[in-house]
Amino acid sequence: MSLARDIIDRIFHPNRDVHAIPVLDGNLSPNERLDRAFVLGEPFDAPDALALDSSGTLYVSSGRTIQVCRGPDFAERRTFATFDVEVGALAWFASTGLVAALSGKGIVSLTAEGAIAARLTSVAGEQLRSVTALAIADDGLIYIADGSRHNPAAEWHRDLLEKRTPSGRIIVCDRQLSNARILADGLDWPAGLVVSHDGRSLLVTEAWAHRLSALARDGGTPRALVKNFAGYPCRISRGTRGDYWLAFFGLRTQLMEFVLREDSFRMRMLEAVEPHLWIGPRLGGAADYREAMQIGRIKKLGIQKPWAPPRSYGLVARIGTDGAARESYHSRTSGEVHGITAALADPAGQVLAVSKGHGKLIRLPTGPCPSRRTP
Repeated sequence: MSLARDIIDRIFHPNRDVHAIPVLDGNLSPNERLDRAFVLGEPFDAPDALALDSSGTLYVSSGRTIQVCRGPDFAERRTFATFDVEVGALAWFASTGLVAALSGKGIVSLTAEGAIAARLTSVAGEQLRSVTALAIADDGLIYIADGSRHNPAAEWHRDLLEKRTPSGRIIVCDRQLSNARILADGLDWPAGLVVSHDGRSLLVTEAWAHRLSALARDGGTPRALVKNFAGYPCRISRGTRGDYWLAFFGLRTQLMEFVLREDSFRMRMLEAVEPHLWIGPRLGGAADYREAMQIGRIKKLGIQKPWAPPRSYGLVARIGTDGAARESYHSRTSGEVHGITAALADPAGQVLAVSKGHGKLIRLPTGPCPSRRTP
């Protein structure tokens, strides 16, 4: 039945993406470069997003707090602000200060002391429930990715499995968080957003559509740059060489693609199974003996093989203006740097990233990619 449905889709919807998962090859070939990354300081509690200010201070959203990190290897840390919900996306610009997303409660701008200066909670009469990414242009306009009208950002797994009609939005407002309006609607969980190097457009990732698109800053129809990633694209940031750094919080699997096509099974699972045991991608952490086998998670002598179908995975890619990968950093199935939700280049060209699945702040290794090893 699924095959017949796919054939009908291709006849009546020729522009709709196919279900096939592309192979990780070329500049996206698996390696262990993320596992060779330098871990900066002590672990965080579920670090999610990064922002750098003009003085080199690093802000990290971690649980319900924003942490300020300074000094060599960002080892000097203190709590900058605390909220009653989880903190997600961050962005900093000289004219706006730090802007942060609060799960289910929109966005706030913060003073230098960490107090709330302004707040935006709704647009066009609808609540900002799921802010996943923020970007600030040179003119101070703030761009917001709202992943879904139905679920907060913290419930991304539920949103993927519910498979509702795409309802994500790209929104713009001024530096006072007022005069907000919708630039694009009907997106499939927009999870990343950045102003292009030339300042004329936005690059937007859609996690559930596995897509990277360009959108004019004044709105319109997004233009697809990459139609079918092998993973779930997350936040994107500008590099220092006219390129971009794109984080993937997980890889797609054949099992997950199958489950997404089996509606009755999927809805029954949502009703009857505990959320942490749902079939699907996870950010990392300890496995549970009750979880699904995930199609042959191969072990030998108690060691999980790196080529096994991944439940969690780590991937950061450096891409060009056309969306094509220039190089990539992986933490394979057997690795311990999974669930990358943000990657950010500093002015010196060093690239920082956070592994939300393992609570790590890392600095990516530079230099040519070493030859791949297979345990």
